Amino acid sequence: MRPRFALLAALLTILFLGAPAMAASSLEGAWQLQVGEFVDGAGQRVDYGEARLQGIKVLDGGTFAFTTTRDGRFWAGGAGSYQAVDGRYTETPRMASFALEGDGQYRFDYRLEGDTWTLERRDAQGRVVEREVWRRMPAAAANAHAR
Repeated sequence: MRPRFALLAALLTILFLGAPAMAASSLEGAWQLQVGEFVDGAGQRVDYGEARLQGIKVLDGGTFAFTTTRDGRFWAGGAGSYQAVDGRYTETPRMASFALEGDGQYRFDYRLEGDTWTLERRDAQGRVVEREVWRRMPAAAANAHAR
């Protein structure tokens, strides 16, 4: 198994043991990051493509796990529970490779159009501080990444 996906496999194994089902089934599956951007600690906008970031996220039965690489090396990962209700997607990480912000929940507005899932997270003033566009991975592609 590729090292960058070893963490994802371990997180999924831990999370799916007894996890409560809270998810919108339309989001379940494996997703590959297409484009995105976030505002860093200095208030600067960082484009995922320019930063050479790639990511995979898996959602199943109310749990999520993701891993992000930069230039093919591990950059960040996390796993926990999620809810998706009325265009709002909330992640509650139980483990992460980074310090959690605020109350430890990440709240996004989302749109699902076919196999394209767009997320936007805003700060208290309503400014977009994170935007991600994900594409659903076909089952065969998702299985190939796990090898």
